[in-house]
Amino acid sequence: MIVKLWLRGKRFRESYFAATASALIIFSLGTFNYFSNFLYVVMINEREVGAVNDAREIEDFIFDLTLRSENLYGLRMEVGDTIELVREFRPDDEPAVESVQQAIRQRMTLFAEAYMITADGSPLVPINSEEGLEIVVSLIKETYVSDKHGSRLINAIIKEELGLEACLVDPGRVYEPETAAAFIVNLNLNNAGQSKDSIELASRSSRESRKIHSDYYYNSFSPYSGNGFFEYEAENMSAAVPLTENGLNVQTIEETVIVENIPFATDYLYDEEMWIVQSEVLDPGEEGKLQLVYLVTRLNGVEIEREKISETVLKEPVSQIKVVGTAQVPSVGTGQFIWPVDGGGEVTPGRGFSAWHTGIDIGGELGTNILAADSGVVWFSGRGGSQGNYIIIYHGQYWTMYLHNDVNLVNKGDAVEQGDIIARLGSTGRSTGPHLHFEVRRDDGTGEWHTYFQHKPVDPLRFFSP
Repeated sequence: MIVKLWLRGKRFRESYFAATASALIIFSLGTFNYFSNFLYVVMINEREVGAVNDAREIEDFIFDLTLRSENLYGLRMEVGDTIELVREFRPDDEPAVESVQQAIRQRMTLFAEAYMITADGSPLVPINSEEGLEIVVSLIKETYVSDKHGSRLINAIIKEELGLEACLVDPGRVYEPETAAAFIVNLNLNNAGQSKDSIELASRSSRESRKIHSDYYYNSFSPYSGNGFFEYEAENMSAAVPLTENGLNVQTIEETVIVENIPFATDYLYDEEMWIVQSEVLDPGEEGKLQLVYLVTRLNGVEIEREKISETVLKEPVSQIKVVGTAQVPSVGTGQFIWPVDGGGEVTPGRGFSAWHTGIDIGGELGTNILAADSGVVWFSGRGGSQGNYIIIYHGQYWTMYLHNDVNLVNKGDAVEQGDIIARLGSTGRSTGPHLHFEVRRDDGTGEWHTYFQHKPVDPLRFFSP
């Protein structure tokens, strides 16, 4: 009996244990199947991009991309998005690691840890290091130091109060100190109405030199928290940090040295045997040199104040010595005139003598000889704006004028005889073509020419009428 019971009992225990083992196996398989349907749903900025089995795969992937970006830019990075891995029961979904990684590449934004230069509390430009501020300030000051006239910087002051604040920005907007300084200077130039193309080109060049493949172009990320979530609150952060439209006000004080010429004086000697239209320079004279030292105050490169602090004569001027005549010019003319253009020539129609045209225009070929209409003394030989090259001759009772010459062949003080070649016909000054503008004026009794309208004009043709 006992044996049977034992046997029965043994069989019962064996059957019981077999059933229990089967139940455990079935339970374990069921439990495994149940929990295997849980996936990590990846959310970027509250938008689902896929699901994965292992959160560590996404953690490692993001960490690797962040590290690559940090190595590329030489800056620490922070994520600019809210990234969550939420564990959910998804029996009908398949994990898609590659798809999720691709979505992260396309949507995740990384920001660089940088330092924003501020001016009176307003953001100006981000730089890559705290030490860069000192470099930026130095370069800005140097930009406004004039190197003309031997200038020497006495002092340079940035009027605004500069500060430095940690910030998160697009790594493509983080400037090297040299580029940041150029950017600020260009803002000043732009505010003064000048182009800032140079800084835009410099900035573009800087960005292109650091350009990377889109798979690894972000703007930043915080490490995996370990609780199943990648979560980052993007406070006070923007992919395009606004840069001020105002530059800085830089005031410089420079010591500027300028050397100027000192005009020489003219000492006159008088000769009673020379005509008043004659003169001679015995000593040409020599200019002196004067050194002036100024303190020049500039604001953003524009001079606003200049103070002379010293002047030193480096070289004394040497006076010119000139002999001038005092004798009246003799009445050397005959009172009868010959035609002043060699070979003839006709008066241009509409350009004869009138109230508004005080002479006659005689047409001719360029270079034709111009003759002295009567004997006399050359009072003037030179050039004027509208007259071009011209000559004035004194004849005693009359004066004659010869305008628009190609070249004058006589000088002031020369005595000429009637018919002498004094110039070549031309078209200098205000002229529409080669011609001679010829005038005759009656002397007012002074025997001197001081102003253009001093002596009354007369019609030259009256002297040539049959």
